[in-house]
Order: sequence, then C-alpha cells, then structure tokens
Amino acid sequence: MCCKARCWWPCWPSWPTSVSTGWPTACRRMSAWSTEAMAWASLPMYPWPQPLTEHYWQWLRQRLQQLGELSLPTHLYWPEDYLAHWREPGVLLSQSCGYPVSALLREQVQVLGAFHYQLPGCADWRYSSALLVRKSDARLALADFHGRRVVCNERHSQSGYHALRAEVATLAGVQPFFAQVRFSGSHRASAALLAAGEADIAALDCVSHALLARQQPQLFEQLACIGHTRLQPGLPLITAASTPAATVARLRQAIGDSLHAVELQAFFREAAIDGFSPLALSDYTCIADTAAHWRAAGMAEW
Repeated sequence: MCCKARCWWPCWPSWPTSVSTGWPTACRRMSAWSTEAMAWASLPMYPWPQPLTEHYWQWLRQRLQQLGELSLPTHLYWPEDYLAHWREPGVLLSQSCGYPVSALLREQVQVLGAFHYQLPGCADWRYSSALLVRKSDARLALADFHGRRVVCNERHSQSGYHALRAEVATLAGVQPFFAQVRFSGSHRASAALLAAGEADIAALDCVSHALLARQQPQLFEQLACIGHTRLQPGLPLITAASTPAATVARLRQAIGDSLHAVELQAFFREAAIDGFSPLALSDYTCIADTAAHWRAAGMAEW
C-alpha cells in the first residue's frame, strides 16, 4: 500500500458510506462472468515497493496466459475504496483482510489462498498481531494495560481490532478493559500516535509491523513488542465469486509457480514471502465466528 501515493499504510482503509468509485456503471452492474468483467488485479494491502509488485503481476500475467487465461488486466490497479473494489464482479485477483472476507464479503468473493511470511509472529499461512508499546513504558504484558489508552486502525481490521478484542476478552470477559479507545485510520498512524504518547498500546499486523519498521526505523526504534496475539489466518488472496473454477485453479497454480521464479526473488525478499497455501473461505470463518461470539456475549463495540 498505499493506495494514495503509498504514503501511509493502513491494514484496513477508511469506510466511506458510499461505494461509488467513479468506475463505469456498466462494469458495476455486471453480475455474470464475461471478458469485460475481468478488469481488475490489485495487491494493495502491504507496503511492498510498487515497481517490484508490478513486476510480480507482469510475471503472473504471463504465466496465466501460458496456462490458457487470456483476458487479463494489463497492470495492477491501486484502489482508494477497498471494500467497493473487492465487491466488484470483475476482480480477478486482490488481497484482502480476514475479517471483511469472513464477515462482509462472503457472497462477493472466493478465497484463493494466502502467502507465507518469514517474519516473527508468522507460521505457514497464519499470522498474528504484534502488541506494541513505547520502549519507555515499564509494563510488560497486555494485562498491565488495564485502564490505559489503546489505538486501533479500523473497526473492520482483524489484526488491529478484532484480534486484540479477543485477547482482551480472555482477561476481562465482556467488561471494559481500556480507559480510552481511539481509531487512527492506519497501522502507520497508530504507531505514530503511540510514539507521540497519545496512546499506550496498539496491535499491528505483524507483517505490516516488520515492513514498516524497515521503512521508518526512527519511529519504530521508539517502540517495543511485548508479545503477539494468537495465530489467525493470514491476509487472503481473493477473486470474485463469479470467477470460473478453471480460472481459480489457474490462479492458484500461477501463484504457486511464481515462488520458484528466479526473476521474482527480489520481490519475495522485500515482501518477506516464502510460501503459499491454497485455501478456501471456510478457512476464514473462525474469524467472523470469534467476533460474533463475543458480540453475542455482550461485549460492546469499542
């Protein structure tokens, strides 16, 4: 990311009330699969270098053509309204977040799988959230932050919001735990507020944490990780619900094949990717189920 000149890094974007994107009305209204509907490919979720990410797509595009998939986007698309983008019937490939896929997009998308990341807090296709505090803070565990201030990126973020709520629930049940909850709009902004002393703790997607720490070492040198949330399904690669089964199979094969391409190793090093697992939507239902469980138990939204 960023969708806006890649200048900030939200794990999850702001949620406008309108899904209008300014794209052609005919494209928005297509419900059946067609050559024209297959218009979009995007990889917007992590702050990978854009030229390397585009190079990855060009390799993937060529491999898909070799496999017989001919109607393909020429270049990656960088959406501003992610939720509207993921709901488009013409999405061939994108990367989303586990909570919206399992709770908000079940009728609009299919899950292709998830990358593996060779980073702290990751294991195969699963990842976790890093619990960050200021280095100057003497508290060493999440339980020590009862009555303190938390900053989250977005309410629909699995890593920045729902994963943290599940951890807090094991400590306090449905009772209030933090004295103040605020929303920053992005993981990068949450880290900045934490460093500035405007919040005491934040949960960041562990992949975002590692990549952002490379990009902004002066900011992240002020912060410390005191632990990770439980492992959860990693950010899913998705395609539209209307994508034919044959195309889904080709996408999974091309993504798997890409891991062995010598010319893509620079991208994989920068992205910290070292594997891929084909997955289904059912692998992500645990995320929505956990959120629904605590909601039904009476845990108020922060």
